[in-house]
Amino acid sequence: MGKRLAHGYPILEAEVAYCARHEYCESAVDFIARRSRLAFLDTDAARRAVPRVIQILAAEHKWDKSRQKQELQKAKEFLETFKSSRNAQFHDGKHN
Repeated sequence: MGKRLAHGYPILEAEVAYCARHEYCESAVDFIARRSRLAFLDTDAARRAVPRVIQILAAEHKWDKSRQKQELQKAKEFLETFKSSRNAQFHDGKHN
């Protein structure tokens, strides 16, 4: 069995490489949001997995350090959008 990308989730590091090679996965956000849905399942786990996702994608796509830094920034910005919904208060099914 391969190494897990995020503790507690059945997502393997090999899946990142597979998506890069065979499914046109071209960004870290693409993987954590669309391919694995980890960003929606557990934002904190996605945040912890992003550096490894970028490392794997960089190896597959031959990204330089500048592109890797750009990917990290984009992923951080994307995951920040989850903060407001994560901390929202609900009462009778409505936001307060």
